[in-house]
Amino acid sequence: MSENQEQQKTQGRQEVSAQSERHVLLVAIGIIVASLFLIIGGNAGWLTATAAPEFPQEPPVIIGMSSTPERIMPRTVVAVSCEATHPGEAEMSYTWVASEGELRGEGPEVEWVAPATEGLHRIFVTVEDEYGASAEESLTLRVRENTPPEITAMGTDKGDDVGWVVPGTMVYIWCEAEDVDGDSLTYEWTADAGELFGEGTSVVWEAPNTLGMHWVSVEVDDGYGGVAERSVPVSVSAAEPPVIQDIRVEPADRRYAKPYQDSWQIFKGQTCTFEAVVVETDREYSYRWSAESGELSADGPTAVWQAPSPARAQWVTILLQVSDAHGNEASETRRMYIQTCSACI
Repeated sequence: MSENQEQQKTQGRQEVSAQSERHVLLVAIGIIVASLFLIIGGNAGWLTATAAPEFPQEPPVIIGMSSTPERIMPRTVVAVSCEATHPGEAEMSYTWVASEGELRGEGPEVEWVAPATEGLHRIFVTVEDEYGASAEESLTLRVRENTPPEITAMGTDKGDDVGWVVPGTMVYIWCEAEDVDGDSLTYEWTADAGELFGEGTSVVWEAPNTLGMHWVSVEVDDGYGGVAERSVPVSVSAAEPPVIQDIRVEPADRRYAKPYQDSWQIFKGQTCTFEAVVVETDREYSYRWSAESGELSADGPTAVWQAPSPARAQWVTILLQVSDAHGNEASETRRMYIQTCSACI
């Protein structure tokens, strides 16, 4: 090999070595710069790592819905609540919707004002968490009018044969009532004189010393605004009063009136005649007729009555009081059920 070739070969090796050294130097400088960038950026907050949010794996869980009161009448304000939980304990919001009626408030408890119409209505709730996951539930509520109770019978242990008592007599008085809604009934008794003992469906009345006709009344309440009232007369006499055998009823038009249990049904606005049947004695009697409603005209033992025209069916009591010259008095009643539907007679 010539000297010139040897020099060229040596020079080539030197250039490769220099290039390698420069490459190493550049890599070292790059590492130093990157390290400085990370240190400076980290201190300045440029490169702070933010972890990706962890979204819950499950949506909210609705445990149940409830409402109070259980009996809902039109326009009743009902408290409605939703019990919900969240597996990830995320915050939850509540969205309420009603098929009818008005909703008030927000959150897990709201108020619902029932509509004026009867029927089944639904309340919907959507529970949504802060990440958009949601659950839905609904509650069906029944709205219906309350039907007042009805007193089907009322009487005393004296019966119809002995319609009077002497002062101080203890008289057992009872009442039977029913409620088509199945409501629990309460009974409140009152008397215009004397003293009452007991409660519930029957009481004992102690007759006063005051002679004459006295009334014992009962009010039956279903707890939802429905009330029925009825009274029974008891004559307090020092001696035997007149004996009323019967009150005969003669409708002006029998198509619109008929006997009904121990009373009568009559269509609104119709007329009938009442005739008192009293055991005859040598005493003279006076007659007093009265009616809770309707138009009544009387002449001695006979009375003519025109039924009222109520918006809904109702009971009306016709009262007859017969007394002698000594003030001894007996009474009898006829219960008339006013129908507003002629086809119901």
